[in-house]
Amino acid sequence: MKFKYLNSAIMFLAISFLPLSTATADDYDDLIKAAVDNPARAEKNSVRDDLRKPGEVIKFMGVAPGMTVLDMVSNGGYYAEILAGVVGDEGRVIAHSFSNSGMDPDNAYAKYIRESAHMSNVVPIYAGFNDLDLKENTLDRVFLIQNFHDFYFDRFAVDVPRILAMYRKTLKPGGIMAVIDHQAEAGAPSTTGTTLHRIDPEIVKRDMLAAGFILDGQSTILINDTDDKTKLVFDPSVRGKTSRFILRFKNP
Repeated sequence: MKFKYLNSAIMFLAISFLPLSTATADDYDDLIKAAVDNPARAEKNSVRDDLRKPGEVIKFMGVAPGMTVLDMVSNGGYYAEILAGVVGDEGRVIAHSFSNSGMDPDNAYAKYIRESAHMSNVVPIYAGFNDLDLKENTLDRVFLIQNFHDFYFDRFAVDVPRILAMYRKTLKPGGIMAVIDHQAEAGAPSTTGTTLHRIDPEIVKRDMLAAGFILDGQSTILINDTDDKTKLVFDPSVRGKTSRFILRFKNP
């Protein structure tokens, strides 16, 4: 990794969201930009950057060098390979995939991690939602990107309070959980997680607050007012262009 020049003061300021000096802010912006622009990234991932704005998301979530980040449902590594560049040699990205992927000796994503120098600090793990368990106070950030709705996807039968309690246990005090998902219509039932692969952000807030998290920030940079929220996210007319909410939750 090539970002060792960033000192601990920069890391602390980035983590705590305190106002940055111009020089420090520029260094942090350059760090994120270099991770996003890394030519080693998979083209299938980088071509989606304009629609996903990963640099702005990562900055909003305060990811910094030396952190340990869990990338949930990381298959394909869209966020994992960018996060790897931001956390650097002293940090680590835990890339979660479902257990059936771990049973496949030819799993393409695991092979990509093994063979990609820019992902040398990425560790794959394999578990179902209900089986995932990590050590207490070991994570600085959890990224759950476009998958909270899967907690209400009927085939997964997720124990929502249990998995959110696990995230709280695993996050360090002050740690952040990043939630981005496809927006359902206001007041839509949780069953849209199955029918449309969308979710009302108010359901996310309800569940996260009930689990003891604090809503720490929201961003509208991925909101698309032209999105027809009654359509399945895989419908060709909206695929890749859905309106997505961004929520930042803090572990007290």
